[in-house]
Amino acid sequence: VGVYLSFFPQLVAGPIVRASEFAPQLLTHPDPRSVPTAEAFRLIFAGLFKKVVISTFLASAIVDEVFNLPDAYSGAEVLFAVYAYAIQIYADFSGYTDIAIGVALLMGFRFPQNFDAPYRALSIQDFWRRWHMTLSNWLRDYLYIPLGGNRRGTLFTYRNLFLTMLLGGLWHGAAWNFVVWGAIHGGVLAAERFVSTIWRRRVEGPVLPEALSKALRWLYTFHVVCLAWIFFRAETFEIATSMIGRILGWAAGPSPLVTTLLVLTIVLMLVSQFVPAPVVDGLQLEFSRLSWVWQGVALGFAIVLVDVLGPEGVAPFIYFQF
Repeated sequence: VGVYLSFFPQLVAGPIVRASEFAPQLLTHPDPRSVPTAEAFRLIFAGLFKKVVISTFLASAIVDEVFNLPDAYSGAEVLFAVYAYAIQIYADFSGYTDIAIGVALLMGFRFPQNFDAPYRALSIQDFWRRWHMTLSNWLRDYLYIPLGGNRRGTLFTYRNLFLTMLLGGLWHGAAWNFVVWGAIHGGVLAAERFVSTIWRRRVEGPVLPEALSKALRWLYTFHVVCLAWIFFRAETFEIATSMIGRILGWAAGPSPLVTTLLVLTIVLMLVSQFVPAPVVDGLQLEFSRLSWVWQGVALGFAIVLVDVLGPEGVAPFIYFQF
């Protein structure tokens, strides 16, 4: 128990590794010679790049300024600050878990995947299959199922979905913003379940072309997630409502914070979510086949790239506060 609790790569924020997953690996005494170092270092440097370069840039370029005083900025700047925060928290948190998984792998331990392109989700239910997956599984096994899951009828299922996400919000901290964030996700999960049930009963076959249907579902999902992120990030309820008002009213004014580099960063990070898994796996396989010399050169280049592109001073990981 002591070793499990003190194993530093999985502490603080995740991935949430259960004793049943960790203890058997501990008992097998991993052989250092069999450690997949190429995969481990790739994860570590990918995590560093996401944290040091992407997350820090977005925070300093627009997120911190706008969330501190939204009334001073145009509707476009507020909207892009929300988009930027969605990318920032993903880059920050998935970057941390990449580093944790990579460090554990160097020590011979394999931890579960924690993110699977969450911003390609086509529903909030799909989002939670992809975002902080170990927390999603924990909430399902220790809250949703003990509450009754979907075993006691439709209304109880909706209630259990809502309560699970509400408590998931409180898991992040006993503050109003996390409660609202959890309530939004819980309410939309229940609504999706309700609409899906009615839709299957009354509609036969597709109503829209598949490509258009997927595009609309993606837009809906991404913007619901972004709406919830406003409350998650805002320090006060007034700031959150002010930001929503600036966006809906499309407050006029110049938008100097919405730069080409900012828009390009957000777009590329979103596009990267749609890269097919076989392509990513193929690139990883090709890297692992390189000689140790070329792997070292590539990793050295990655270190220099992070150092050059990363700004001075890097804030702590966002999830360290939870």
